[in-house]
Amino acid sequence: EEAVLAWLKGGGRADATYERGGVSGITLLMGAAHHRHERVVELLMRHGAAVNLQDSVGGTALMYGAASGHERVVDLLIRRGAEINLQSDGGTALMMAAFFNHPAVMLRMLRAGADAAAREEKGKTALQWAKEKGNAECVKVLAEAAATADSRAGAGGASSGAAAAAAAVDAP
Repeated sequence: EEAVLAWLKGGGRADATYERGGVSGITLLMGAAHHRHERVVELLMRHGAAVNLQDSVGGTALMYGAASGHERVVDLLIRRGAEINLQSDGGTALMMAAFFNHPAVMLRMLRAGADAAAREEKGKTALQWAKEKGNAECVKVLAEAAATADSRAGAGGASSGAAAAAAAVDAP
């Protein structure tokens, strides 16, 4: 935290980027979210870090936070305007949480409006990823979200919830 603050006070940009593993355009905010550094995320945001920048494969700070499973970082990014349904080459933040087995993060994102019916470039949804990886708790979260969406739509009515559509299409 002190090193980042010193960097910023010395004229460093909050949106400075770096490259790692063949991915370029990774921002300091993405790195802080990935490494679960909540205070650094807050610090960077206070200094003007853009929350929705995407790296060379489309990853965002929210996706990095969701993949690492840090609920408070995910909450902070959502409160600060992170676009919950942005797509990367690997899908959405919800898909990242499903893939890496972070059901609590998924629940927070669903409550914030994450689209459970969204599909990544190969056509998979968060539910399909959760099932494929054997992440039973994530499957349960998505099934409960679909049931809630169905009940809100009313008996016999068309569901307005994307989660319900995803559950119907993703049956095993």
